[in-house]
Amino acid sequence: MGKNQGDGGDVIPPLRRLRYLIDIVILAAAVVGLERVLSAIYVPTSLQSGVVFDVLVKVPAVMIAWLLIRLRHETLSDIGLKRPRRWWRAFLIGLGVALIAYAAASISEKAGLRRDLSQFKAVQGNLELTLYEVVYAFIGAGFYEEFMFRGFLLHGLAMFFGASRAAWMIACFLQGLLFGLAHAYQNPLGIAFTGTFGVLIGFLLLASGRNLWPLIIGHGLYDASRFVLFYFQGPPLG
Repeated sequence: MGKNQGDGGDVIPPLRRLRYLIDIVILAAAVVGLERVLSAIYVPTSLQSGVVFDVLVKVPAVMIAWLLIRLRHETLSDIGLKRPRRWWRAFLIGLGVALIAYAAASISEKAGLRRDLSQFKAVQGNLELTLYEVVYAFIGAGFYEEFMFRGFLLHGLAMFFGASRAAWMIACFLQGLLFGLAHAYQNPLGIAFTGTFGVLIGFLLLASGRNLWPLIIGHGLYDASRFVLFYFQGPPLG
């Protein structure tokens, strides 16, 4: 791990702990600022242009996160972005995550518990838009959200709380809560579903050696499969 980091045993100086919280605030402010600046320049008029807009926000946001990590003398591997020992194992874990998430979403929707996914209605029957969304599922959802929430945010919160086992657990719940709130557009059920998903895969991350790649793969596969489903029958409404 990076210099002066704790991992359940080392004591992290108070000022360094505060540094992690400051970095989280800086990154959050940067993301909001980027969205507002770009919105003043360009307003998406379709889901395709909305995908492009999101990428334009997310790429510099990731670069800012990387810069903050480097400024505190850490590396990407410290937040979990490191090469898996076995890629095939990472893929199988990711596939398992995707299948479980897909099954949970399908069962809840058949039971009448439906998130508001109406903004994706245009995907139905639109092959071009579906391809846009499938690619975006791996970049904007799979990579970006895992990098930001289960990587930068989870790591930063755990360090801020002292990097003890309890700190990692608290950080896992907090990042899941924030992840759910980031999907507030899906209605309260969407917050609950995505928040629970965020917490569970956060614990999976901790249990599997803190490697983000299985989660990136699983998250991307899940979102991509949902867009393929939306292409054929549209998102669940009601």
